[in-house]
Amino acid sequence: MRNSTAVHATLLTLVIAAAVSAAPPVGWRNDGTGKFPAANPPINWSADRNVVWRIEMPGRSLASPVVVGDRVFVTAEPAELVCFSVKEGKKLWQQSHQYTNVFDKAKAERIEKNLALARELDKEVGARHRERDTARKANDTDKQKELEEQINALRKRINKLTLFPRMPGGDSANTGSTPTSDGKNVFAVFGTGIVSSQTLAGKRNWIKFIEAPGSGHCASPLLVDGKLIVHLRSLIALDAATGKTLWTAKTGARHGSPVVARIDGTPVVVTPGGAVVRVGDGKIVAKDQFRLNHSSPIVHADVVYAMQDGIIKAVTLSGATADEAVTQVAWETSGSRSSRLASPIYHEGLLYSVTEKGILEVTDAKTGDRIYRKRLEFNGGRVDPSVTLAGDRLYVSNTRGATVVFRPGKQYQEIARSKLNDGFSSSLSFAGNRLFMRTAKHLYCIEENATRTAGGAPSKR
Repeated sequence: MRNSTAVHATLLTLVIAAAVSAAPPVGWRNDGTGKFPAANPPINWSADRNVVWRIEMPGRSLASPVVVGDRVFVTAEPAELVCFSVKEGKKLWQQSHQYTNVFDKAKAERIEKNLALARELDKEVGARHRERDTARKANDTDKQKELEEQINALRKRINKLTLFPRMPGGDSANTGSTPTSDGKNVFAVFGTGIVSSQTLAGKRNWIKFIEAPGSGHCASPLLVDGKLIVHLRSLIALDAATGKTLWTAKTGARHGSPVVARIDGTPVVVTPGGAVVRVGDGKIVAKDQFRLNHSSPIVHADVVYAMQDGIIKAVTLSGATADEAVTQVAWETSGSRSSRLASPIYHEGLLYSVTEKGILEVTDAKTGDRIYRKRLEFNGGRVDPSVTLAGDRLYVSNTRGATVVFRPGKQYQEIARSKLNDGFSSSLSFAGNRLFMRTAKHLYCIEENATRTAGGAPSKR
């Protein structure tokens, strides 16, 4: 339905071209599009079917696995980068990203001590909130006022602590960012504000503290023209070879990840907050084109798509070499108002997006017209993982370990459903005939006709 004043999800049309290179980096959603065109993974699996190997993880994470050749990289709480063999799931190396890895012992210990105290105070804040809710239900205004004063006092104590302005945002607050690789090195960003580079063999090239991202960091890094782009409180470009800070753009923090595009041949980064930043010098050439809370925009040809809760908006942009780009609203349409945590995907003229409640919407990418809308009937759970395309099949998963596989096209054609009793929020990754799934507790490698021995050992085939 057309609506020139709709407000909640956004589809942004820019006159740009997606950034390409002879050997594109791999990272979150492969190259940021969610597409794995050469993959041919299975469509069915379970705990005892088609599992090549299953490895217990040292901690939780929201980040996706990244496959580079014969290695797969994952992150794990509290701040670990771990490398496994693709063939058998053997752990090859693990690198820590704690404050002790970048600061002197005294400073690191002070930070960790204050963070531990902040966590305890934060738990007290949560307890007071629950008590206040109970008092509100009982219409006890005096108790509500008393508890509100206690909450404010606790927050003041937290703010006075001499630590970086980062508060824990859940049990995966440090590891929501997916690593990226140029094929020779792997780069990682953590909620500690620490960024690193290491070879595929695990030799550390550099590690440094950049800035504190705030509570709950999930934005994944980008590699563009020799620069590592990280989105913390600001968008920051580092020299990928040395870690030296090259520029900082004050774009504001977002949970979603930025994407790379080119405007008239000039590389730019488009942030979930709707800023367009020139890679060469960090100049913000456009801003406030849209505002996404959790999902990320995607790029196809001369279009950037971004959806959030209901608005579908088309904006043209040109002139990235100027100090200010020229923008023009081309059209707007409306979509579902349900919240979207999963990022959409473009394929053959259609845009596929899923709300957190599992409502699939397929939109004509050229006109903004809705093609169809389908409830995926997950029967509980939330759709956190982003939509992925492996070969000619679309995969949508939810936090209870369920996955639906269906054909792309103008009519819904379901192929299969699979379920693991091992929930996850990470997006799926694919390589060849294999699917890689990072759950709360395990890393799975799944392939057609695979078997494995008891206890998660690799299959003997």
